[in-house]
Amino acid sequence: MTGYTIGTSMLAAGRRGLDVIGQNIANASTPGYHRQSVNFTSRATVNGVFGMGVDVASITRYEMPPVRTAILRGNADQGWAGVRLQANKQIETSFGSSPGTIADGIEGLFNQIEQLTSRPDNTAVRRTVLGSGSNLASRFNSAGTDIDRLKYDLNTRASQTVSEINDFAKQIAVFNTRIALAEGSGNQASDLKDQRDQLIDKLSERIDVRTVEQPFGAVNVLSNGAAIVVGEYANTFAVGSVPNGNLVVTQAGSTQPVQFTTGSLAGQLDAHNKDIPAARSRLDGIARQLIARMNAVQSTGLGTSGPLTSLNATTSVVDPTQPLATQNLPIAMQAGNLVISVTDTATGLRNNVTVAIDPATQSLNDVAAAITAATGGQVQGTVNSSNMLQLQAQAGYKFDFAGRDTNPPGGGTIANPDTAGLLPSLGMGGFFMGTDASSIRVSPDLLRNPDLLAASRSGFSGDASNLERFAALRDQPVIAGLSFSGEFADMVTTVGSEISNLMDQQAAHAGVLGNLFAQEQSVTGVDVNEELVRLLEFQRMVEAASKYLSVVNTALDSVLDIIR
Repeated sequence: MTGYTIGTSMLAAGRRGLDVIGQNIANASTPGYHRQSVNFTSRATVNGVFGMGVDVASITRYEMPPVRTAILRGNADQGWAGVRLQANKQIETSFGSSPGTIADGIEGLFNQIEQLTSRPDNTAVRRTVLGSGSNLASRFNSAGTDIDRLKYDLNTRASQTVSEINDFAKQIAVFNTRIALAEGSGNQASDLKDQRDQLIDKLSERIDVRTVEQPFGAVNVLSNGAAIVVGEYANTFAVGSVPNGNLVVTQAGSTQPVQFTTGSLAGQLDAHNKDIPAARSRLDGIARQLIARMNAVQSTGLGTSGPLTSLNATTSVVDPTQPLATQNLPIAMQAGNLVISVTDTATGLRNNVTVAIDPATQSLNDVAAAITAATGGQVQGTVNSSNMLQLQAQAGYKFDFAGRDTNPPGGGTIANPDTAGLLPSLGMGGFFMGTDASSIRVSPDLLRNPDLLAASRSGFSGDASNLERFAALRDQPVIAGLSFSGEFADMVTTVGSEISNLMDQQAAHAGVLGNLFAQEQSVTGVDVNEELVRLLEFQRMVEAASKYLSVVNTALDSVLDIIR
């Protein structure tokens, strides 16, 4: 009977070996499959005197834990760099390509202004200047809209990524349960582990993860910021906005943000919370300075129609009773003076009136009252229902802020009639309207009536002195010692440098991951030729077992014949 036991154990072991080899060959091209091999052990009787054949002791699933850990980390690094690279490329694209960039638009506007200086009274050229201004504003608008759309898209993508993370975590927890049940019952769960590890691999592309082995084949999946899977339990995460507009990820049941350091989700959060705001802030800074500087020149010059009878602000305050410094005006003002030239239209007499402005102590109501008082009521300052300043000249009077000499002459011209920056801060009589890249546009009043474009400061026909002030803005240092075009070029260069850096990182990560995958495959991957050699070994084992059982059977027949 021992011979039969030995022979049948050989057949069973050989068949199991053939099954494992067949599984390996069948999955030679299956992503994530780990090669398996059969481990045999000698079967003995209880007292160990006689051998009883062979048993399958276990099946080895080939792994390289240190390399797998490095691959998971590399996946996360690659995911982070890839998302930020694409985001910065889109930011760069939003700035336009020459000759359609904002810098080209700025140069085009100032070129047209210089053209107008030789013909300041030419209405057609004035329209060309205003057209260039509108073209520039459109480029700002497009860039702002593109960046805002990218931010919105990243918000959506981050939500999708968190949903994927939650789904992967649940599936991993289910596999942990199935694997633990299988191995707890003494069975092998190599194929289940392959499927689970594929999920962990996908998870690692989205967040930084590491695994910790648990009894019976389960693993805990941990991140730098939180536990993702603990045994058969999966944590759930959500993404949302905080008051400053940033996106944060929180774990279910907690309001404390979870800080993922790498992976595509961290890249999406970094692009949404850092890269885009930085680019948008600089873009808005250029637009805001352009609005402020152009408006300061426009509001302190004179169009061909001369002084004004009324002027309305386009920027409102929240509370006209509170100091202007507390109203979060998009263009700040400072303590200084506003010089108003009041002209008696009947006599031609002109008087310059100085109004002291201090935003730290004066409200909009105070400023309106101060203007009325300083001009003796000849210019009435009021605050309308929209909390905007309105100026209205009394009948027989007009006013301007050009700072020209009194009539009769006596005080001389004034270089800067608005040292407080009140007019651009409140959006009064400016070239542009708006507060940032998305809202900048040429004043509709100028587009309707190009004669309002302030070419002069004296009011005389042919005077282009104010156009010269406009033209001088081209090369003035406005932001960190740079001109408008210089700041834009530096902004584009900064984004381009970040793109180059991220491309280098991505290439480096790809190279490292390629080497790591090759190392892992050298151990866990299936070599079909090697498997075919082992297949022959098990084939011979089965053939030998069959021959052995045939011999044993013949011998027993002979013994029985003798007995009979």
